[in-house]
Amino acid sequence: MKFPTRHPNLNSLWSALLLEELWRLGVEHICIAPGSRSAPLTLAAAVHPSLRQHVHFDERGLAFYALGLAKSSGKPVAVITTSGTAVPNLYPAIVEARQSGVPLVIITADRPPELIDCGANQAIEQQDIFSGYPGATIRLPTPSLDIPANWLLTSIDQAYARSCRQGLPLHINCMFREPLYPGKKDEDYSLYLAETTRWIESGSPHTEYELHGDGSLNASPVSWAEFMSGKGLVVIGRLRTSDDINAVLVLAQQLGWPVLADIQSQLHGHPGVIQHSDLLLASRSGRALMCQADRVFQVGGHLISKRLDHFLGSHRWQHYYMLGREVRRMDTGHCQTYRMVGNIGRICHQLAQLHVGSEEPLQPEWLDAFQAQGQRIASVVRLGQSESLSERWVAASLSTLLPEEASLFIGNSLPIRLMDMFSAHRSYGVYTNRGASGIDGLMATAAGCSVATQKPLVLLLGDISFLHDLNSLQLVRNLNSPMLIILLNNDGGGIFNLLPLAKGDSAIRHRAMDYFTTPHGLDGSHAAALFGIEYECPESIAAFRQVVERSLLRSGCTLLEVKTEPGEAARDISQTIAQVEEL
Repeated sequence: MKFPTRHPNLNSLWSALLLEELWRLGVEHICIAPGSRSAPLTLAAAVHPSLRQHVHFDERGLAFYALGLAKSSGKPVAVITTSGTAVPNLYPAIVEARQSGVPLVIITADRPPELIDCGANQAIEQQDIFSGYPGATIRLPTPSLDIPANWLLTSIDQAYARSCRQGLPLHINCMFREPLYPGKKDEDYSLYLAETTRWIESGSPHTEYELHGDGSLNASPVSWAEFMSGKGLVVIGRLRTSDDINAVLVLAQQLGWPVLADIQSQLHGHPGVIQHSDLLLASRSGRALMCQADRVFQVGGHLISKRLDHFLGSHRWQHYYMLGREVRRMDTGHCQTYRMVGNIGRICHQLAQLHVGSEEPLQPEWLDAFQAQGQRIASVVRLGQSESLSERWVAASLSTLLPEEASLFIGNSLPIRLMDMFSAHRSYGVYTNRGASGIDGLMATAAGCSVATQKPLVLLLGDISFLHDLNSLQLVRNLNSPMLIILLNNDGGGIFNLLPLAKGDSAIRHRAMDYFTTPHGLDGSHAAALFGIEYECPESIAAFRQVVERSLLRSGCTLLEVKTEPGEAARDISQTIAQVEEL
């Protein structure tokens, strides 16, 4: 279908050109918040035959929802909002998108220049409002026949190449004069579009950008054979695609080094991975083993374990190689010696080819020592497991209850630390918001992931995160695929019970409760009733198992609330670390 030449007005035409070019560049989903100034964009999106539209009243939740769609689909997602305070409501999700390397296209409607900074209604300064978080920003002029359509198209293509093609957000600010709505008759813009004939007939973007970025060993300080010859560690951070995961696993097995896999790696709990790698550094023998390593090969960033991240940043490495898809720095200790940027799966495959001919570990005793220590720690963790329903039990057992096709979205703060520390079973399809690691927008992001995958999804989050994102229950209430929200309610910010404040005298502990843990005395039952969502509050492990199994077989969302005593998880963590430390 060719791009039409008849449109209600020039605002409508520019909006249609913009959205058509974004679709040709790869955008398939567009998320829309209601607003008048954005009417030309919204109406153009509504009639586009190939875009899938999503509408939500809360711009903040809408942006996180788009983030989830982009995470799980692997493609950029567009967001449309009106002018005024609707725009800064998108900021938290844009920050997370930037930090996580997720491409979003933010399209904000704006007042024309003559209505800025003069007291006009719903007019704020929107240019550069998101600071440096977008990879590129376009401030489009008010639509004019004096500006060629080709300029608009090439501006979009160039900004898209600098942002979304690099895994970064793009901000397009559209300044519209009235009329914002269609008139009675469409106008013919054939003459104005005459120079875009090739674009109209091609169905492809106006300008294609070929970006190179597949790393190699050409600049490596040493040969790959020499790099492999020492005592090394393989550290796996966040991975996304199955091709990356499989290629990394093959390479790690060829290296024969201990593999420490983050919960976001999709390999946490794999038989070839050292068990409970976070607790490995809490044990004396584990630390002694780790300190023998003189080189590390890391794939992906955003590590959950503070102990591991601190060790990597403070240890003196002879060689520290890092492989990732993004150019941005992922080196909190500033000690990496070689950085490879490009397609992870392809580069790992190339490196594996350099080791063809020997499938035996280069230093089997090195790997054996780690595996033995991991098994000893696993025994301690199993012996300390509670027989009653608790946060620790949920974190340790949840992955064992999920079918392989189900995805798992893990909320920030305490839940993800519990999962990374106690879970020993492999979790497939793990999603997180670990760019800025905020607790906002978690339900909205998970809802977007669910819509894109169309498979069962489980969201594990804490009570403060749940309360922070209540509006997003509107996004999950009509889902077609199963979604289970597991709400860990410990009456406040349970993570703060791990702070030194919580271990002081009674006056200090009281202050920590008032200003950090902030107990609220609320539960999720009334919120579920308000949004028409199924609600369960099991009191036993058997009942919990039944709810999980039942909810993943039915369409729509179920809220499963686990009520626990404040500080219980913090005590479990402290007790486990004390037991492991002596190993």
